[in-house]
Amino acid sequence: MTLSTTNEQILRDSLAQAAVTDVTTIPHDGHLEQDLGIDSLALHELIVILENKLAVAIPDEEVGRLTTIGGIRSLLVRLQPLSSGTDTP
Repeated sequence: MTLSTTNEQILRDSLAQAAVTDVTTIPHDGHLEQDLGIDSLALHELIVILENKLAVAIPDEEVGRLTTIGGIRSLLVRLQPLSSGTDTP
């Protein structure tokens, strides 16, 4: 499962905002701190942005494990609600 195109763009825009850079400079995958300069404070800002824009709750224990763009993408895929087209209790 992958992120939807819309959610991928939200991720890229949010990364650019947290890294204070242009979205066109955001690589598909890379290290948050080494490649983008996103330190722990900027990471928490990024998490808040993503939670608000994507209506997800990212557990604090997961935040400490996030070191790459791919790691964030994988986490968001896991947190996305499954859309099966049917409502089952």
